[in-house]
Amino acid sequence: MTINEYPRLCGGTFFTLVLQALQQRMNAREHYDGDSDGLSDPEVLVGLIKVINPAYTDPGKEKLKTIVNNYKRCETSTSIYFPFGDDQVISAFDETVRKNYKTALNGMIGFVNAFLDVSETVHKDVNLVRALVDLVQQDQTIQVGDEFFIGPNGEKKKKAALGDLKEVCLPSFLLGVWHYVVVNRKDNGIGKKTYDVWCPSTGGGQRKYTAHMGEGILDGLATYLVDAVDKSTMDGEPVETVIIEDAQEQPVQQTVNNPFVFHFNQYGNNGTQIGHVENYYGGKKED
Repeated sequence: MTINEYPRLCGGTFFTLVLQALQQRMNAREHYDGDSDGLSDPEVLVGLIKVINPAYTDPGKEKLKTIVNNYKRCETSTSIYFPFGDDQVISAFDETVRKNYKTALNGMIGFVNAFLDVSETVHKDVNLVRALVDLVQQDQTIQVGDEFFIGPNGEKKKKAALGDLKEVCLPSFLLGVWHYVVVNRKDNGIGKKTYDVWCPSTGGGQRKYTAHMGEGILDGLATYLVDAVDKSTMDGEPVETVIIEDAQEQPVQQTVNNPFVFHFNQYGNNGTQIGHVENYYGGKKED
């Protein structure tokens, strides 16, 4: 059986899809005046790297600009500034996801809060999940039995089950796919053809994403967010939490031994569910 080269899930293609779900960028004048919105490609990739290794030191946008662009285009797999080729870092991240999931999830919650648009207006979060599911399903090198840690408490789902998703914890889903990429797709070059199709060459100008990954699948998909866990409670006594079903008066269900607080707010007719999340990320409290 011939395996198609397109499309392929890898670091560059994952990163490309994530960039389509960013918060609104500053206008050109603000950039000209020297301001930064914190949403440049290097800053976003650094955010993803810190999910892998929270102790990672950002070398700065100027040093990263070119190699981040090359990584996005699937023209390089790693560099002296990236941890993707460091077996010790990757093994530690893998172990954290498998054995201390809530610690790993805290990092992705921070990333989502800092970078992604989770508003109820455009539904970029839902579109991102759909696009990633579409990519995984179409990638013939991912086996139907391959598993992703995408459940809110680290539950695994096989590739074959992703087409049945109805409700997704956004940080958990992104963590599970990012973990799969980092651990299993160290050769970023496998996605070059995919990137070239998604973002056609413009003869040296900026390459724009023009693909339509995820369109027409998972109709009615809903996403939700969770609060970051206070690390001081992870190994202590069981923590009582509350699950709130919607923004109006509803019965409240209390559970024990689950330190997450799920917030479900219904918006519109497509079932998108957005929650309010508080988290400390990079020393700054995000509301």
